[in-house]
Amino acid sequence: MNIQKLDPETINLISAGEVIESPCDVVKELIENAIDSGADSISLTVKDAGLELLEIKDNGCGIKKEDLLLCLEKHTTSKLKKIDDLFSLDSFGFRGEALSSINAISKLSIVSAVDDNGKGTILENNTLKEIEAIKGTTITVKDLFYNVPVRKKFLKSNAVEFSKIYDVFLEFVLFNPNIKFTFISSKKTENFFKTTQENRFLQVFGNEFKNKVINVDINNDLFSVKGFLMSPVNGFYFSKSFIYINKRAIFSSQINKTVLDSYKDYLMIQQRPFFILFFEINKKFIDINVHPKKRIIKIQNEQLFLAELKLEISKLLDSVSKSNYSLNIDSKTQNKLFSSNTFSYKQDLSNNFSKDLGNYHTNLNLSEQNTFINDQITDELRLNNKKIIKIFGQINNTYIICEVADGFILIDQHAAAERINLEKNRKLNINLNKQELLVPKLISNITSEQKTLILNNENYFLQAGFSFESKDNNLFLKTIPVFLDNFFDLDLFLEMVFELQENPKDIIHKLKDKVIKLKSCKESLKANSELSLPEIQTLIKQLDLCVDKNICAHGRPTNIFYSIKDLEKLFKRIV
Repeated sequence: MNIQKLDPETINLISAGEVIESPCDVVKELIENAIDSGADSISLTVKDAGLELLEIKDNGCGIKKEDLLLCLEKHTTSKLKKIDDLFSLDSFGFRGEALSSINAISKLSIVSAVDDNGKGTILENNTLKEIEAIKGTTITVKDLFYNVPVRKKFLKSNAVEFSKIYDVFLEFVLFNPNIKFTFISSKKTENFFKTTQENRFLQVFGNEFKNKVINVDINNDLFSVKGFLMSPVNGFYFSKSFIYINKRAIFSSQINKTVLDSYKDYLMIQQRPFFILFFEINKKFIDINVHPKKRIIKIQNEQLFLAELKLEISKLLDSVSKSNYSLNIDSKTQNKLFSSNTFSYKQDLSNNFSKDLGNYHTNLNLSEQNTFINDQITDELRLNNKKIIKIFGQINNTYIICEVADGFILIDQHAAAERINLEKNRKLNINLNKQELLVPKLISNITSEQKTLILNNENYFLQAGFSFESKDNNLFLKTIPVFLDNFFDLDLFLEMVFELQENPKDIIHKLKDKVIKLKSCKESLKANSELSLPEIQTLIKQLDLCVDKNICAHGRPTNIFYSIKDLEKLFKRIV
């Protein structure tokens, strides 16, 4: 077989495949060009998930008539002159491939004007013509992939492709509050007016956002990063997270994994943290030219960067968690450390204590400490085949501490109650009849893909007691299962939708089980609740009867055992 040179048309089609794989790639490239033009107003119009029409209109500096034909040729750019410029670029585009690639696989037209005299130029079918136009540029892309039908076969459904376009659009909206963005489609029209950075977040995510995230402001020798993380205490849910490096939205599985790993002690199984992170890194230490779409960035000393990021995020989450659920023993808590006032058995231990310790002095007044001694436990109590000798009481009215022969057990009272209720509810004939909501609840913060998932599986949701109505391109929840009643929580419903999106198999069983878990969680004993001794004993008895007594409905531990050997290791008695 002889080696031959490919013709220009074939070369262009192959090159276009590297840059444009789906309609959202067109949107990304053209909005980047609009921002580079200095525009402060950008609109995007979408039809048929971008396959029929994509139109980006801006009020930027425009393209000169003599440059219009040239801009469709490969490797033509106004942003780069020599290789060294790569390390000092402030613009988004620089490769000079986007317009050439888009033109190769669509019917492209460009209208542009460089001043306010009302005159401009249109480029269509490689022909230039003068027309009336306002300053700025309008690029119209029609019949995307019309000449490469095989590419269409690898696209997702229209709902998914539309959702991908909107996600890319949001990436630019979030970080450019000084620009007015307009999104126009048959499904919705949205305006994001020029505002402050803080208000732009509220425009996109709603007012609840500010109460459910924590602020990030980190500076070190490797990077600086600002943004928001989902609060480990009061979570915020959204369909995706956002990562920016030097103002460029990027994809990084490593950064995603690092953030997820930082949250491992704060999230339930399958829960994912939401975050927006804006990194600033010295341009000398990154390479943005490793991927045709500039979606992936190479970072020098990446492992060190990721380790430092995890350390910083972990410290931040830890400080927030402690400030909300502090287990530090202050003077007020100290007097209730081993018991609650609702059940107390006082015994003056100070005399015996002083005999054992001689002249040793302590600030603790032990005569005021409350404890439960062995003869108070009227029934034999066991957990995981360990006989409970003493129940000392509660720590922070949340954790029950019990002594056993070879150590002690800590019980999370909410997790324990949740496991008990879950196994009880799974045995019941749960009433999944529907209950009308007085005011339909808006299902916010879902993508078009998730909305389609709900509507396509409406019959399954109906069997689980949920029904919906669509109004003005919004989805409202009309009914919930009767047995949920006051326990319903929209955030947990959204969590259920996200889980189904990832694994839609056996959907009706998962829906029902998720609803049962939701009820079990909401009706359970809460943290920070005082319990009497009989209540603690009943809780332990019921927990020990459970089949899966060691995990709650969400996969968290209900109890933790520490052996005497564990304590000796902690206190360095043994190594």
